[in-house]
Amino acid sequence: WTGISHQLGVVLGMTESISRIEGYDISNIQGQFAVGSMIVFNNGEPEKSAYRKFKIRTVLPNEGGDVAMLREMLTRRFKHAEWPRPDVIVVDGGKAQWSAVRRVVPDIPVIALTKDARHHGHHIFFSSVKEPIPLNNLPMPVANLILRVDDEAHRFAIRYYRTLHRRTIS
Repeated sequence: WTGISHQLGVVLGMTESISRIEGYDISNIQGQFAVGSMIVFNNGEPEKSAYRKFKIRTVLPNEGGDVAMLREMLTRRFKHAEWPRPDVIVVDGGKAQWSAVRRVVPDIPVIALTKDARHHGHHIFFSSVKEPIPLNNLPMPVANLILRVDDEAHRFAIRYYRTLHRRTIS
């Protein structure tokens, strides 16, 4: 883990060591049953006991979409001072999602992962760059870690969305 952590730190321009990474994702269909997920990787491995689910409460369909939902979820998450703060945050999305997270937590490095048409990781946005960086320009272990965090956040969000949706239609 130390090598990957160091490589990620170099990419992000960080001097502090990285141990806790939080990944976030939003799941909904046209605003219905909107939920968010928070997953945690500690020293490169999932820490499932720290995963959290969020029902989106204040953002209505057509009122800002995923960006506003992400902002709501992160605002609620960071009200929990008892939860350890992450060293890095990974979110699904582009510059708008990156900016939304930075407004909520300006002191934590944020990586926003864009996807291509086949929903594969394509580019990342982060603090010290103005233009997105192709994922394949990163060291392979760093790219794989970012994809793993994003995939786990997506999986956890979809699972929660499906659970809520099934309860409603049964």
